Amino acid sequence: MNNKQALLFLLILLCVFPDPAFGGSAPPLKVLFLAGGDLFLGPHLAPYVATQGYDYPFLGLQRILQEAQVVFANLEAPLTERREVFLEKGYSFRSRPAWAAALARNGVNLLSLANNHILDYGLAGLRDTMRLLRREGIFFSGAGEDVQQARRAAWLQVRGIKIACLSYSLTFPTEFYATAQKPGTAFAYASFLEEDIPAASARADIVIVSCHWSEELLRRPKQYQRELAHKLIDLGADMVLGHHPHVVQGIEIYRGKPIAYSLGNLIFSSYSKTVKTGILLRCSLESGHRVRKLEVLPLAVDNRGVRFQPRLLSGVAAREAICELDRLSQPLGTEIMLDGDRGLLQLPGPK
Repeated sequence: MNNKQALLFLLILLCVFPDPAFGGSAPPLKVLFLAGGDLFLGPHLAPYVATQGYDYPFLGLQRILQEAQVVFANLEAPLTERREVFLEKGYSFRSRPAWAAALARNGVNLLSLANNHILDYGLAGLRDTMRLLRREGIFFSGAGEDVQQARRAAWLQVRGIKIACLSYSLTFPTEFYATAQKPGTAFAYASFLEEDIPAASARADIVIVSCHWSEELLRRPKQYQRELAHKLIDLGADMVLGHHPHVVQGIEIYRGKPIAYSLGNLIFSSYSKTVKTGILLRCSLESGHRVRKLEVLPLAVDNRGVRFQPRLLSGVAAREAICELDRLSQPLGTEIMLDGDRGLLQLPGPK
């Protein structure tokens, strides 16, 4: 190849793959992110596991879980065999340790531990949980040996995108809140948020904040949820994910950033007659604190029908679920557009 041919070849390469140094722009880095709600893999699943194994509850969603690079949920129970409860209350939850490997096998790799059940079996149960999750390569935040560990973000680097996830619990009992001297969950004190979120935002491409809040079975967010969610985004969060009500609450877009006030249940060991649908939130995470292509995928989670194996809704049932979410979101200034069996939300494009 002579010099003229080499120069021509270089010009062709620059046209096809522009180099930023020569005035071109590299394509943005992207990560496919999927968020689900409450996860309690409890005793009602035992007969299904006995005959079909620990992958059973994930089989209806296996394809969509495996497609995403990051899958988030709220782990509503410690993974432990301990039997001594930390605090006597209405319900104490625990899940078998073998669920940790099942979560990892099925693509769940980011969990919030900040909730009102993760300390049900005390520090020993929490330590068991953290050890098992670390062993399986599952990232988590929101609880720890003391408040500093509980406030620590989970950090993931996927496809060149650095993601930070901070998790906070605003639910009772207060005995579960971590302090400098005792283990527990991170409470969303203003002083914590004002330190934690800007620090994460300065280092991360995307900051996700998870909140366990509101009231069980409540369909509309409380005023404090909206005020807090706005504050989180003002401080630097790119997305706010809520859980605890077990039912779906509306979605808001604030300053171009999504707030899902409650995702409802994902997989939950209960035969509730009230809890029938949940949602998966799917989006593209990009460098530069950008969340793109926000989709809502409605889920059938009524265990009297799906038997602890949630599945995507389709047809009339999907459209009804999306229309209901749109009704709940409109008072928040958000429109959910119907696109087949999914909902779409408009987000501002790159500036």
